[in-house]
Amino acid sequence: MAQAENIHQVTPMLYVSDCVGSAKFFEQVLGFTVIFQSEDFALLRCGGASVRIVEEKGRKKVNSEDARTTVYIEVYNVDALYLEREIALATLPTDDVVKPVTQPWNQRELLVRMPDGNWLAFGQEL
Repeated sequence: MAQAENIHQVTPMLYVSDCVGSAKFFEQVLGFTVIFQSEDFALLRCGGASVRIVEEKGRKKVNSEDARTTVYIEVYNVDALYLEREIALATLPTDDVVKPVTQPWNQRELLVRMPDGNWLAFGQEL
């Protein structure tokens, strides 16, 4: 089996100051399912996307102007996803959600700031 045929998923490892709070964010706001959780580690999944959350004591939230990481999740219908999660997303600060927008690079994207201050993008190819 060739290497390219053997790879089937990428799962980002996110380092956060509060594992329990971050796992709740992914579960309650974004609709992920907790597969495994301990005090300082969580694995969550939604469809074909997974994230691993690792608590790092003393880690500071990234200021919005310093955010350099975006976890990008490709979806089939970003507007349907937004409508499905709209009530939960409304619980976040308004600056933490960018409603679906069509980008010049032929993608429609929904952006959500994660508890660590970095971004999560849901994108749909147009």
